[in-house]
Amino acid sequence: MFKFTLSIIFTVLVTNLYAQFKVTGKITDHTGKPLSLAIITLQQPGVKTFGAVSDSSGYYQISNLKPGGYMMRVNFVAYRDTIIKFVLNRDTAINLQLSATRILSEVTIKAQKPLFQRELDRFRFNVGQTDLVAGNNVWDVLEKTPLVRASEDGSLAISGTTGVIVYINDKKKVLSGTALKSYLSGLPSDNLEAIEVITTPPSRYEAEGGAGIINVVTKKSKEEGLIGSASLSSRQTAVNSEAGSLFLNERSGKWNFYSNLYMGNRSRKPTTDRNTFYPAGTFSNNLDRRNISSVNRYTELYPGASLGTDYQFNDKHVVGMLFDFAGISRRETRNALTKDFYTTTDSVTRTVNKDRINSQTYSLNLNYQGKLDTTGKMLSVDYDVLAYRSDNNSNSTNTNLDPLTGNAIDDLDLFRTASPQHINNQSIKADLDLPLLNKKGTLSFGGKTSFSKISNTFLFEELIGDNVFLADRDQSNSFRYKENINALYGNFSYKLSSSWSYQVGLRMENTVAKGWLEDNQVVSRNYTNLFPTAFLKLTTEKKGAYVLAVTSRISRPGYWDLNPFRTYTTDKAYFTDNPLLQPVKYYRQELSHSLNEKWGTL
Repeated sequence: MFKFTLSIIFTVLVTNLYAQFKVTGKITDHTGKPLSLAIITLQQPGVKTFGAVSDSSGYYQISNLKPGGYMMRVNFVAYRDTIIKFVLNRDTAINLQLSATRILSEVTIKAQKPLFQRELDRFRFNVGQTDLVAGNNVWDVLEKTPLVRASEDGSLAISGTTGVIVYINDKKKVLSGTALKSYLSGLPSDNLEAIEVITTPPSRYEAEGGAGIINVVTKKSKEEGLIGSASLSSRQTAVNSEAGSLFLNERSGKWNFYSNLYMGNRSRKPTTDRNTFYPAGTFSNNLDRRNISSVNRYTELYPGASLGTDYQFNDKHVVGMLFDFAGISRRETRNALTKDFYTTTDSVTRTVNKDRINSQTYSLNLNYQGKLDTTGKMLSVDYDVLAYRSDNNSNSTNTNLDPLTGNAIDDLDLFRTASPQHINNQSIKADLDLPLLNKKGTLSFGGKTSFSKISNTFLFEELIGDNVFLADRDQSNSFRYKENINALYGNFSYKLSSSWSYQVGLRMENTVAKGWLEDNQVVSRNYTNLFPTAFLKLTTEKKGAYVLAVTSRISRPGYWDLNPFRTYTTDKAYFTDNPLLQPVKYYRQELSHSLNEKWGTL
């Protein structure tokens, strides 16, 4: 059997070229009170489904809609689905009051999960039960997920906190930014089961990171044959960006093969303006203020691919392999103007930086998942290998300008830098889940060990003649870093009654880190931390569910944050990192409340 869907989506934000409108409104219940977290979907024949989720005041907005006929569906738990049809030819406001009861078409009642679930350690959006999954991709659905904010540059935030880690079926993705957005945009959402938002991760997950985790849960497809989808998109702001992706899935007997190929071209034109004021006497030349204004323009090409396969020995044992590749080729021009204001006279310098940045990330995951017996005992093992390669080359030209006319006086200097970076990481982890005989609780154990090796080289060269550069050893360096993290955890969850349940856990992590600047050791650490977690849930019939969570987390400096190499923006300004940065451990407390599928967090 062969089934293939092709959808081409052009999103052009120039209103004088394409008319685009928005639909806004308010959703209320049968008494007139606003309903939050109602699902609003718009379907136009032959076009993807557009959707939104109403906010705490019941308001919603769906933008970038082309003129034409639409069908709107509003879904909210315990209320009748409301469907209306209309023609859109201008910005339109549609306010709806939902009927109080849901009509059953048959006597047989089929059990169904609530649309929003507050579990002990996570908020679960069962998006597979809504129309949002029809004709969309995973990134589209994330944009509509409560508590999650997805931005155009590919960054994700939970409750306003950035630095989110994304998992797919409990497997961590190493991608971030535009590469992550392109990958998720290439995955059709038709096979989505749920989006899990974990604001306070339990002991099962790594202790690093404070923003939380988004776990994308997909359905186990049983459909034989080839399924695929393709998409193209274009975005016009100050500059143009394009992206395309191709998804294929082939299931044959015990084998399942899947792939996702994508390519994107992203252009941006950011500007900055910064003033630095100096107290009197700071410099002998009486410098009062320095102003640096810059206009940057860059184009970024980011290809990527994901190839995987699963083999199911029987209904209890499955092995799999997943290979990911993400690349970035970036060309950037940074024009900076530096104005120094002195007591008697001023100076102006123009700096032109031309950067070439290339990076490639390769990752391989080998996994096993098995049911050990009929009681529900589960064992999962993952082995991961990651290799990251990057090369940053920059040429900088500094020219002295006349403060009055702005004309060039002379070329001060020309220098270039090169900073290749290599990162290699290997890890293996195992998780064992042991449900209790009374089916009211689960005891889990696990461990993980990882080894990382990082090498950075920074070369600074100055022009001394006709296309002849000489290395400046005082401004060049070589940095090496090694890190080994070993972790063990235990976790226990138990349901005391229909109202009360709890979960406690403890994770221990030992970190050994060493770093060398040239041949001098500048980093030497060996520390062990304990990370307790606790969750308590109270469920009531009329007032919903309350969850109190306390977790312990740690923020470690990134590999790139420890290397003291310099990135110059002008001849007088540069960025540098610090090998003396220390990890920070902290506790996070959260009290959340859900009432009739409404959601709040403190």
